[in-house]
Amino acid sequence: MKKIITILTLLCSFGLKAGAQQFLSREAYRDKVEAYSQVLKQQRLKTMASTEARKIANTGFLPQIDITAEGTANLNHLDKWNSPKGEYRPYTYQALATLAQPLYTGGSLIAQKRMAQADEELSQLTTELTLDQIHYQSDAVYWNASAAYASLEAAATFQDIIKKQHDIIQDRFNDGAISRTDLLMISTRQKEAELQYIKARQNYTLALQQLNILMGVAPNTPVDSLSEISIASEPVDILGLDDVLPRRADYASTTVNIARSEAQRHAALSKYNPQVSMFLATGWDTGITYMGQEIPHTPVAGVNVSIPIFRWGARFKTNRQQKAFIGIQKLQQSYITDNILEELSAATTKLTETEQQVKTAKENMDLAEENLDLVTFSYNEGKSSMADVLSAQLSWTQAHTNLINAYLAEKMAVAEYRKVISE
Repeated sequence: MKKIITILTLLCSFGLKAGAQQFLSREAYRDKVEAYSQVLKQQRLKTMASTEARKIANTGFLPQIDITAEGTANLNHLDKWNSPKGEYRPYTYQALATLAQPLYTGGSLIAQKRMAQADEELSQLTTELTLDQIHYQSDAVYWNASAAYASLEAAATFQDIIKKQHDIIQDRFNDGAISRTDLLMISTRQKEAELQYIKARQNYTLALQQLNILMGVAPNTPVDSLSEISIASEPVDILGLDDVLPRRADYASTTVNIARSEAQRHAALSKYNPQVSMFLATGWDTGITYMGQEIPHTPVAGVNVSIPIFRWGARFKTNRQQKAFIGIQKLQQSYITDNILEELSAATTKLTETEQQVKTAKENMDLAEENLDLVTFSYNEGKSSMADVLSAQLSWTQAHTNLINAYLAEKMAVAEYRKVISE
């Protein structure tokens, strides 16, 4: 009885007893992990940076104003610094304010704008992918902790079963009704049950530490009560490939990458197109040699025109090169589609198979419990051997472990399917 009380005390100390703390649902835990995730915060900052890059690209269409100033001094003729007007002075200076406006850049500004928009969309889609991964990771850690707790409870129950049988055999041995062999066998099984409990407690502690760290709290912080691993999973909608593809950020990224590659092609070809810009400059300039004359204020307006004529076929080669890059992106889209189909097929299969595993594991658990009860009763009545009891006990603990693993596999199958359909 003292050991049972100790076991219950240890279980309570881990903070998963009902009523001791508030219930932590899978959805609430997912929200906490999402709020803490450093990876997600980094990706959101990257998205913010890509948004600013898109805004920067838009400024290329607007007029630009620059102010420049320059001064020189000839150190070999400093003695002529204050020469009379009309004679050489060893210094020059200029100060100019320039207003420039691109009129036609061969399509490069439009292409750069489209590339920046594509980069922003890709960053947003990467954030969605990161979010899907975080949700899947949080679900996996959550159900792993729940399964670890179920294993700890099973180990405690097994210890209790073995202790009760040990007490009965000890009494019968003290009365001289059985040999010491049976007592040694059940004592050995009792130690095995104790070792099993210690290992389950270790696994549970590690699972709780991982659970805490993932949501940004101290590893040994008491954890709210979790959903039992045996709880029925929420129903999921089985979707086809055509329904899943629009939901997947990695598939949407391939479409954006194709558009970006097309914009990259226009940007690469733009340098072979005519370039036209205009400018308006005003300021003061002494000229290359300053003769001490008064410097007039000189406004200047101009137009720059550049027309590439002959580049040894570089334009056509560049066009073929960029089209090859576009082809790569289109093939990547087909490759991603195949991967999504494979993931969807596997996830759907796991949903069906794990459901059958749980059903079979439950039936096996019922048989193992009934068998243990009958064999234990028969042994206590002197109709079965200790070997039969030990075998039934082993079958019971294996059946319980298999049932917990089946429940965990079912929960992970649902989590994986949600990840595949980006839910």
